[in-house]
Amino acid sequence: MNGYLIKHGDYNELDLIKPLWEKLNQLHAEVSPRFKKRFQSKTWEERKGDLLRKSKEILFDYAVESITGATIGYCISSIDRDDNTIGEIDSIYVDEAYRKSGIGKQLMEKAIEWLSARGTKSQKIIVVVGNEQVLNYYSQFDFFSLHIVLQRIDGRK
Repeated sequence: MNGYLIKHGDYNELDLIKPLWEKLNQLHAEVSPRFKKRFQSKTWEERKGDLLRKSKEILFDYAVESITGATIGYCISSIDRDDNTIGEIDSIYVDEAYRKSGIGKQLMEKAIEWLSARGTKSQKIIVVVGNEQVLNYYSQFDFFSLHIVLQRIDGRK
């Protein structure tokens, strides 16, 4: 494994991470015990649109492999459009081959710093049910379970 660089991107570069987001979405489809179809039917274009509609401001950082330039990780964070005291780490993913290299930690720390600098009083990450193995990882950044949200499966009788 080679080294990596963390870069700051803007809205026009979001499509760089489409393949990684698709891997994350596939993971969610695999681990979700009841909402597989929801993840399987979600497209990158829909996700990107949702993110832009809900956000007042977005931070987009990504990691590239230093020799090949391949995008190997990313983190998207946002400030809520209706309440600028609420910040969210909306999506973070590091390619499997590069996990435990410090990329995720760097991306998380940059996101938290950015959210704090913008005066957010509440910072959150939403974790898909079935992907609970990440809870321990997020606890090192002081993120802990607060709520359990139940959602009805559409079309089920």
